[in-house]
Amino acid sequence: MKQNGQISLSNLQVKPSDLELLSAYFSIIHHSKGRIRLRASLKLKNAAQDSKIDAKELMEKLSKISSIKEIKFNKLIGSLTISYDTNLIEPSLWEDAINGRNLEKIANVINENLKDIK
Repeated sequence: MKQNGQISLSNLQVKPSDLELLSAYFSIIHHSKGRIRLRASLKLKNAAQDSKIDAKELMEKLSKISSIKEIKFNKLIGSLTISYDTNLIEPSLWEDAINGRNLEKIANVINENLKDIK
């Protein structure tokens, strides 16, 4: 569903094939239990500009997910830091997502978490 030319995230359903792109755009800088820091590829900037998704809206929506405690994007160095609840998201799932493993399970977890977004 589109609003003002932007894609709405309210009814978003993530498919495993959607997650295959993660490894093209992100790499893990550091991961400790409950906190992961990712490097965003320069390719992400071009993809974001071509996308109909509003990045600011996306960050706001992601911060509303109960399993995400905090999310920060550092534009200057191109890193994304996510603090998360390890009781709701297994730490290994982050690494699996970035490395293209267990994508069906990860899509299910994401879709369950997306139900929190209004």
